[in-house]
Amino acid sequence: MARVLRGVFVAEKKPALGMELLCARLADSCPELVAPGEMEKHVRLLAELLPDWVGVHALRTDTYVKLDKEKDLGLVTERLNKAAKEAGAL
Repeated sequence: MARVLRGVFVAEKKPALGMELLCARLADSCPELVAPGEMEKHVRLLAELLPDWVGVHALRTDTYVKLDKEKDLGLVTERLNKAAKEAGAL
């Protein structure tokens, strides 16, 4: 999902996207992974696990997601795998 998230940001060519738009794009890209209603929870979880890569910002009435596209995706997936293994060990 991290790869798809980065792909959406690269394709949109914007530094930040609205949460609704982002969740719709993610749901279109990978409908087999997560139900559309659950997508926001996963984006927020990624922001919680990797605050230096994904940021969720509430501005006025909308919520925006900002992604550091320069960060190495290999390091990001490595950190996610490590977090998943730690969660599985609990």
